[in-house]
Amino acid sequence: MFKGNKNLFKGLYIYDKWNWDENYPIIKLDFGEISHDSSENLKLSLIKFLKDTAINENIELEDIDLLPDKFSELIKKLHDKTGKKVVILVDEYDKPIIKHLDNISLANQNRDILSSFYQVLKGSDRYLRFVFLTGVSKFSKTSIFSELNNLDDLTIDASFSNICGYTQEELENCFQHYIEEFSQDNNISKESLLEIIKTWYDGYSWDGSTSLYNPYSILLLFKKKEFNNYWFDSGSPTFLVDIIMSNPHNIHTFLKPETKIVGSFPSFDFEKINLNTILLQSGYLTIKDKKAVIGKLSEYLLDIPNKEVHDSFYSYLLSYFSNGSAESIQPMTEDMLNYIISGDESNLTKSFEILLNNIPSVLHAKIEDINEAYYHLLFSSWLQILGFDVSNEDRNLGGDADSILQIDDVVVIVEYKYSTKLSLDIMLKDGINQIKKKGYYKSYQNKNLIFVSIATKPREVACKIEKQ
Repeated sequence: MFKGNKNLFKGLYIYDKWNWDENYPIIKLDFGEISHDSSENLKLSLIKFLKDTAINENIELEDIDLLPDKFSELIKKLHDKTGKKVVILVDEYDKPIIKHLDNISLANQNRDILSSFYQVLKGSDRYLRFVFLTGVSKFSKTSIFSELNNLDDLTIDASFSNICGYTQEELENCFQHYIEEFSQDNNISKESLLEIIKTWYDGYSWDGSTSLYNPYSILLLFKKKEFNNYWFDSGSPTFLVDIIMSNPHNIHTFLKPETKIVGSFPSFDFEKINLNTILLQSGYLTIKDKKAVIGKLSEYLLDIPNKEVHDSFYSYLLSYFSNGSAESIQPMTEDMLNYIISGDESNLTKSFEILLNNIPSVLHAKIEDINEAYYHLLFSSWLQILGFDVSNEDRNLGGDADSILQIDDVVVIVEYKYSTKLSLDIMLKDGINQIKKKGYYKSYQNKNLIFVSIATKPREVACKIEKQ
């Protein structure tokens, strides 16, 4: 647009509303192409980028390798050469930080370099026409933009709520041919196919009302004509596992996350890491509902966006903990569900034993002080993949079951027990008795009920199944 390339915008709203005779010099920086494995390499890579940009624009920069000075010089000389204000476009502005959350020292060093780099923009304001930065995370202005305090944050701005994905209308209109071809090839109605696509890839929202499809996954779905965890496979969330396992509190937070934010979109502080903020900003949680009252701060309810994210993330956790591949997890969970429905305690126990016995010994060494929280996370992840509603809060005065799964007219209620002192048999009985005593089943008495108790000790597990 700022280059005056009118043909690129044909058919779009802005096509006849922009003066295409005007164009501006552009500095386009993609941090996906900038080295950041050390603070020195980050600085050198940015200096090289500025030099290369100057050469492409036939501008000669002074031979001074001070990053802020060189950036400022490039902006001013571009403005002086063209007589026009400069456009700055930055993609993945936060990558040199979020890629090193497992090394806070390096993340801090890179943050300091970026802060000095971005502060140039405020001092160069009179030479700038437009500045646009995109990234995964939102950092507080005092963290990375300490000097650049005139930014307009568009993260949850209602005016821009539909720019980062496909709406339902866009999916059905723009991909009509692919949808019809897909449904015909698989002998399924168009309506049924759309419902499945919605379950897998819809659900992202930044205002609680506009729901968006993941464009990356949708494009690969129609290209490959099969459902898969495309977005998740594009990058494993190793840093999330590191954060979850860094201390017991994070594990409890993951099991019982706060499901709302109040006010503005939470800023990310990697020195005081909040797991819910990480999950929200990295796409594993999204805004599902917004409650706004005049005179009060808005309240946003959070949840996992869709099946792709839900199944992928919990499969990854299990593969990480059990030293297996994520691809091997789903078939195992399907077998386990059959064992529960058929009342096969022996094979269900064996499946859990496989899970525990495959845990790397080095991981056991890390979790000795975490104990119950760790095992609860492990089993909750598996139950999540099975389709269970894992309880995150007490929903009545008597509390609620750890996990509940409803399949047609069958309801499975699970209670989980852990102890280093009690025997497995005692814990199994306590689990079943708790389901009955607390009345977790009372809302489902018109269904076929199955009670399951899972008891664990370090490296030991047992299961008990009762059909009512």
